[in-house]
Amino acid sequence: MLAMIVACSENNIIGMDGDLPWHLPDDLKHFMRSTRGCPVIMGRKTFESLNAPLPNRTNIVVSRTMRPETQGVVVVPSLQAAIDHAQELVNGSSTPIWIAGGGAIYKAAMPFAYQIVRTLIHAQIEGDVQFPTIDPQHWGLVRSEHHPVDDRHELGFTIQWFERQPLENLPV
Repeated sequence: MLAMIVACSENNIIGMDGDLPWHLPDDLKHFMRSTRGCPVIMGRKTFESLNAPLPNRTNIVVSRTMRPETQGVVVVPSLQAAIDHAQELVNGSSTPIWIAGGGAIYKAAMPFAYQIVRTLIHAQIEGDVQFPTIDPQHWGLVRSEHHPVDDRHELGFTIQWFERQPLENLPV
């Protein structure tokens, strides 16, 4: 049950200088609600962009340079080690294992994911980290929710749920 969760601009930007180039409170709530109680896999730079480990979830950080005893996280040397550890935690249940960035982790995990939950920000944004292109031959949009610009959100966005098409093409 490997799933990816991401917020990106229309030109696939996910970050700039180690941070998000936007502030969308409803998207942050969506992220926190979606990943609560689940293992969340991220790269070192993504983890370092947080103020602290994400609460109420297992934070698994892929890094060859971070100290393994970093408080509140499990540090592993590879994406495969992260997936293996998360699978042990969910123990065959339907609990999703979330991939939460950054760019290299998303790219490496894309062939193994069954779902992508993407917040598409309706803007062209400058940045230095991109999310891989979602290939419509492999991914089908199954649901979406539009959020317009309002007094708390300077940019409109749409949360989209994609599923791998067809599911039997997932690598084992």
